[in-house]
Amino acid sequence: MLSLIVFLPALVAVALCAVPARAGTTVFASAWLATGLVQLGLIAVVWAGLPASGYGFVERYAWIPSAGISYHVGVDGLSLPLLALTAIVFTATAVYTLRGTDRPKGFVLLFLALQAVSAGLFVALDLILFFLFFDLSIVF
Repeated sequence: MLSLIVFLPALVAVALCAVPARAGTTVFASAWLATGLVQLGLIAVVWAGLPASGYGFVERYAWIPSAGISYHVGVDGLSLPLLALTAIVFTATAVYTLRGTDRPKGFVLLFLALQAVSAGLFVALDLILFFLFFDLSIVF
């Protein structure tokens, strides 16, 4: 579930790459808004199922086992509100973007990428994975 929350904006960004730039602000901002609302819905489901203590919705997959590095994500009572706030802020930005912007395709694609890595920052439980998301957030 957390992987879907993190990578949904990136998947939508990849899909929007196929849409021509002349489609206009409404198409790109609406797709971004829908992504944000779905992400908020998924976060609400996670919040409802969060255990009283410890990490919830933990996913762990070996990534570079020889170095002890894994794709390890989860949420607790501190990271989940920050994840929710991040989704709310990006969704509010998408609503504001509906008013119009210059070069909407590039604008929305970069914001979707930033939304994905920002969500990844708050769910990463492996230090190397956290640094990866953090460095990508600096790039975007």
